[in-house]
Amino acid sequence: MAIKSSSSNVTSKRKDGDSKFSSQPSKKSKGSGAKHSTVPPSTVGSKRAVKQERQSQRKHADVVNDAKRIWNQLRLKTNTSGQNRQYMDTLMPLITGKANEIALQHDAARVVQAAIQFGTVEERRLILQELCAKQNNFAELCKSQYAHFCALKAIKYCHSDPASVKLINKALKGHMPRLAVHAVGSRVVQSIFSTMTPKQSAVLKQEFYGPHFALFALDLPRNDAVPTLATNIAEAPEKKEATLIFVRNLINKGMEKTLYGFTYFQDLFAEYCEVADPREIRILAGTAADNSIHLLSGRAGTRVVASLISYGTAKDRKRIMKSLKGYTKSGLLHHDAYLAIIRLVQLTDDTVSIHKNIFNELLLPSDKSDEELSCPLLELALSDTGSKLLLMLLVADPETLKKFFDPYELSVLFENPTVIDDGQEVLTSKKEPEIRRKELIKYLREPLIEMCAKSANELIRSRPGALVLREVYHSYRPISVVEAIVGTCQAALDQDSSKADEKDVQNYRLFEDRDGHLAVKNLLLADSAKESEAKLASAFFETFQDRLMEIAQSNRGAFVITALCKVLAVRKGAISKLNQAQLKKLADGNGATAGFKALVNEMDGK
Repeated sequence: MAIKSSSSNVTSKRKDGDSKFSSQPSKKSKGSGAKHSTVPPSTVGSKRAVKQERQSQRKHADVVNDAKRIWNQLRLKTNTSGQNRQYMDTLMPLITGKANEIALQHDAARVVQAAIQFGTVEERRLILQELCAKQNNFAELCKSQYAHFCALKAIKYCHSDPASVKLINKALKGHMPRLAVHAVGSRVVQSIFSTMTPKQSAVLKQEFYGPHFALFALDLPRNDAVPTLATNIAEAPEKKEATLIFVRNLINKGMEKTLYGFTYFQDLFAEYCEVADPREIRILAGTAADNSIHLLSGRAGTRVVASLISYGTAKDRKRIMKSLKGYTKSGLLHHDAYLAIIRLVQLTDDTVSIHKNIFNELLLPSDKSDEELSCPLLELALSDTGSKLLLMLLVADPETLKKFFDPYELSVLFENPTVIDDGQEVLTSKKEPEIRRKELIKYLREPLIEMCAKSANELIRSRPGALVLREVYHSYRPISVVEAIVGTCQAALDQDSSKADEKDVQNYRLFEDRDGHLAVKNLLLADSAKESEAKLASAFFETFQDRLMEIAQSNRGAFVITALCKVLAVRKGAISKLNQAQLKKLADGNGATAGFKALVNEMDGK
């Protein structure tokens, strides 16, 4: 037998040396450059013979060997569609009726995967029927280390076929809760909810809410609405307690298996946080806090982390902060994750920890070589998402702050979250919001002023950047920022368009720029509220008093001068420098005239 010869070979080899490990290279061999021990050819041949003998004893061994040879040709990317069709015509008769057994073999499962990938709709459906033929068979395949790849292929390539979708739903009905928390099966569940439409997977989703809703899944969803935990409880309030227990147990098992990155798990977690008691969410925060970073890949996961922050303890928030360490800037630039970081800053009472763990990452220079983007604060200010953290810290009035957030963001960043403690409703954050805001902004005040002074040109031409620039000026009115803004406007006005290419011309036409003219206009309007501190308006008028008509020659520029005229400190002087007759002529002309009309009305005191 081959095994015997292999054994004798090893035995004789050990006899040749002083040690049973004599097959390893000796110290002398190291100097000669030998890296690995040499395996005798007879040993390699005997191992290959053993492998072939074992494969020959497997079920459908001959069929598998022939199918693997065809698969080796079918998988080539250089094949034409006609060649693939010929290979499939040869392959299908071989595996038909045997797909179940073949899918379970580690080296043959790829054959079934290829047949699903390159087959026609009818061929895919035929293979899927075989995989789903026996009771519980498809669910067991989903748990197999190798066969689950066949299930993934079936979902990917058969989800557009209604008949195949029905087969998959029927085969997995009753198995979803166990698959959802299985190390291998969870990959299949993830594929179902990321590939199929919500309506296709609604029947399977119902099983996450408990046996009652799974039993009557065919009656739901009503009116083509996708079921959620909240809608199910609303329709059957008497089942609320049992349903929440079922879902909570499922979430706990998922956390034990660290399934935080799967979107279906994040969705279920978010639905639970929406209807669960804050005390239950606090309990879950103790387990999930250390893995918060893995939840921030999508909107649902971000909402979960925000809920954990809202109802968790001070220790939970510190653990979440630690989990996010190193990802502050990238998180604030992410289209979803920024809300969790803002929530953390919004509710953490320990402002020193926020400074050390979050703000420090925003104050360190970036690795980018571009000097204009070397400051992380500038990247955040120019970002639609990152700028909202800066605005939250700069704006003192809560009602004004709400204008910078949309309804969804406000639903996540709601004020004053509470939990029931010893029969009383208490705030989860003890410190007054305004006190916390003042403590936090003091860490960023000087860096923000410096950033605005150095990068006024970039900020003015960016919509989110202009908002940050305006709030920095409105809050502190620093001379360095005033000079930077006026200098940017002067450079734009002094640029000789005839000597610049078209790209530079567009770059310097600040008063005709859609975002740029609005930024300057709103900056000047900030002075209309505090006449005694109209630093920008005064500096602007002093610099451009003889060129106001030059700015007002364009419709958008006229809006800027209109804002200047609203500041009482410079109103009289500004109007005296304008040619009202010429402006009226422009207001009566063709094209865009709203700016001219607004300026004429302002001069008339209307």
